[in-house]
Amino acid sequence: MRILVRKEKSKQWDFAEPINPKIEAELQHLLAESPSIIPIDDIREGISPLVFAVREFGLPGSGNTDVIGFTPEGDIAIIECKLSANPEVKRKVIGQILEYAAYLWEMKYDDLDRRVYDICKKPLVSLVAEAVAGEFDEVAFRTGIDTVLASGTCILIVVVDEINEELKRVIRYFNECGKSGFSLHALEVRKYKTEGIEFLVPHMHGVSIQPSGNAGRRKRWTEEAFFRVLKENNPAGVVRIVEDVYKWSKENANRVWFGTGVEKGSFTFHYLKEGKTISIFSVYTHDNFILNYGWLLPVLGEEIMKEFHQRIIKIPPFKNTPNDFNRWPSFKISEIFNNSEDIEAFKREVLWLKEKLES
Repeated sequence: MRILVRKEKSKQWDFAEPINPKIEAELQHLLAESPSIIPIDDIREGISPLVFAVREFGLPGSGNTDVIGFTPEGDIAIIECKLSANPEVKRKVIGQILEYAAYLWEMKYDDLDRRVYDICKKPLVSLVAEAVAGEFDEVAFRTGIDTVLASGTCILIVVVDEINEELKRVIRYFNECGKSGFSLHALEVRKYKTEGIEFLVPHMHGVSIQPSGNAGRRKRWTEEAFFRVLKENNPAGVVRIVEDVYKWSKENANRVWFGTGVEKGSFTFHYLKEGKTISIFSVYTHDNFILNYGWLLPVLGEEIMKEFHQRIIKIPPFKNTPNDFNRWPSFKISEIFNNSEDIEAFKREVLWLKEKLES
């Protein structure tokens, strides 16, 4: 594959030179650091991106798998990296990744969580919550993990710098002729560079015909779908409030992020700073409003968090908000924003927080 690049307004196209990884650890590091580059939505319709991954994850009786990744809904990807020069890329890698899946199958959530904690020094659910940009349902995540572990419906991905025809055919055979719940795929990752810029070109081989353990249960909401469901489930007064908050959010947030709820839609107000997502609040289609204290504390720190909380509780409808910053306080939109003064007071405090972040 050749990659041609040119600067804006330039007529000259230049070739980007391929970068070949020298060791498999380079691929492992790339995928563990940025698991979302794996285009798993090419594999299974409706599945969310991988948001968190762990390298060298030990499985009893099977050694270490290169990378294991997780979606916010509890889908699990087992990832094995091989360079095209490695003779194992032809057949042995298939046996390795199937062995890893077999030993992960029927593992209990607590055991999985303990192994992640040994590597990362944090519980799995906390690591995934920190990596999610927007709504995160801890109960749904744990349920999804339990489902995958019990059923064995993992996503198995062999990552290579260059795929060969033998591996491609084996992958195709598994997915078109097999009846298993898991799916097997190959991800070809090629890197290029030109004038100090690097390009990554991932290409997935092997489209699954089998449903995921959790795929199809969730979708990414859109503005149109959110407001349609909002209007179907709420009185006109609540709809007007949410429309006002949404319009203001689009004007003042660094990003407004729609969630992936099964039945309840949501959007979340984000600030962005130094590559970190700061999730302030979420609004749901079913008269729910959540202050994302649990996500704010790790980013803001306790001092700013306490000051923000003190300002929030001066707004009458929020006066009883608990100062437990490890939780996500929930309110009824119809109760906290039943007059314009309270809405405007809340907006001012969110903008105050932005000034604090920028100072």
